[in-house]
Amino acid sequence: MANDFAPPLNGGTHINLTVRDLDRSTEWYCRALGFTVVRDARPVESGFTFRTLLHSRALTSIVLGQGDRPVAEPFDERRVGLHHLAFHVPEREDLHTWVAHLDSVGVEHGGVQELFLEAGHGVWLRDPDNIWLELYWLNADYFMQRMREHHRARRAERVGGQQ
Repeated sequence: MANDFAPPLNGGTHINLTVRDLDRSTEWYCRALGFTVVRDARPVESGFTFRTLLHSRALTSIVLGQGDRPVAEPFDERRVGLHHLAFHVPEREDLHTWVAHLDSVGVEHGGVQELFLEAGHGVWLRDPDNIWLELYWLNADYFMQRMREHHRARRAERVGGQQ
């Protein structure tokens, strides 16, 4: 179920997500985000079947795990644990390519949105278990400026403390 036409991702390495229906989630991640199944595993006495999915254009993988007795409730980011999972895209314009791709494969999303504090832009969507996902372009100039300001302030403190 590879999708060689999905736009690139270039952040993260892997995350393990617990899902209610391994096959349904596998189909969705392959269709929606361009992942390919590379491995199934069932560690002894784990109570889980795991399926590793690798993105075809980045060294990013998701390990989906279904417990022997999955909980029926969908994911809720208000519970302690994962709030959302974000994948970085190389260029802001790639988000529009992602929107067109998601539209073409029938995946609901929130469109390209400017994120708070000039941090960047993103596209929000949810997987079949309601896990909140984000395709994210980082405004590196914004963060680099904040880092420069931070370093200048620290340097001024050190110099001011030596007088």
